[in-house]
Amino acid sequence: MGNQWLGRLGGFGPAIMTAALLGGLVAIARPAPSSESAEHLAWQPAGELAAPRAYGSAIALVTGDILVFGGLKRDDPHVVSFTTEIFDPVNARTIVLGQLLPGRVNHSATVGRGGRVIVAGGSEWAGDHWQVTDRVDVFIPQERRWIHGRPLFQARTGQRATALRDGRVLVTGGYDGPRLIGTTEIYDPYADRWSRAAPLPLVRGDFAITTLPDGRVLVAGGLEGRDSDASLGSLYYDPETDRWRAGPPLNAERVLYAQAKLPNGDLLLIGGQHSGAGTAERYDVKEARFVFAGTLAVPRMVADAAALPDGRVIVTGGLPDYPGPHDFEPSPRTELWDPATNLWRDVPSVASARAFARLVVTAEGVYQVSGVAYDDRADASIERFVWR
Repeated sequence: MGNQWLGRLGGFGPAIMTAALLGGLVAIARPAPSSESAEHLAWQPAGELAAPRAYGSAIALVTGDILVFGGLKRDDPHVVSFTTEIFDPVNARTIVLGQLLPGRVNHSATVGRGGRVIVAGGSEWAGDHWQVTDRVDVFIPQERRWIHGRPLFQARTGQRATALRDGRVLVTGGYDGPRLIGTTEIYDPYADRWSRAAPLPLVRGDFAITTLPDGRVLVAGGLEGRDSDASLGSLYYDPETDRWRAGPPLNAERVLYAQAKLPNGDLLLIGGQHSGAGTAERYDVKEARFVFAGTLAVPRMVADAAALPDGRVIVTGGLPDYPGPHDFEPSPRTELWDPATNLWRDVPSVASARAFARLVVTAEGVYQVSGVAYDDRADASIERFVWR
């Protein structure tokens, strides 16, 4: 595998750390149209970032724009990007904000109360090594500016975060360097205050997380325990009682997989490494269990997925389950999952195949932003998937 980016990332961060070791790791949806002729399915060029960046975060704002932050910047002596970009899907143009922040990777970016985006933790480049940070920055989309938030209680990278029903943001798990951690904390964006919450029963990283319709938080899969074993387990967190309890088992151990939250509150887990690479499974909210959700046309890991408003899901990019030791060749193939049939099918491929990409859903379509292209290259292009 090329080491333009990954070689510099050392042992920090879950997705990036494991990427560097890929060769040796372990609402009721309407039925989709019966044929592609009934609708237009295609990837289209949609614009470009101001500069290529890999492993950046991209998130839909309440204003309809897309916020792009952090990541690795090609040929930059600082390694990480210090700029923030706002992509306007309607006019297909990018604005670079003048306000600079310390660049980082493997941070969490979550939309919380008032539409504010809470960027927490991550790994910063310290000149010759990566260091985990407790830094928190809050983006106010209506004003297009950042404010410095109160730091995390515990520095962490590669953690998972989700917005609770009251708009606070729960952050849990992740890594402190190469070490898994299990602490949990909750942030109030308006009060700029963190509060400690019950820790995970076992340290965990690289897992899926979502807030369920009843307000509880679901954590599923990932790496768990002192030995960082792939987990078949899931957990529920109840914010009302501040307690974790065991959830239903997954159908397959999943690490480095994609996730997509469906309009009805279900959670779809797609691909991953080894045993889960070629399949998907869905957490059924009504039945409180994981159910088989079809076989992928191609096994893939470190892909990304997005739910369409009608309940279907697309997945694109990623790497094969067993990449060669020097290969970094993401797949351009895109697949569409239909909840009415529980089947995946090929749809038009993306032009710029990527791993670790970000798929962002807006009213204008699904946008592929950031990610790592062929031969470990960062890519500035933005593509839009349309389904109408």
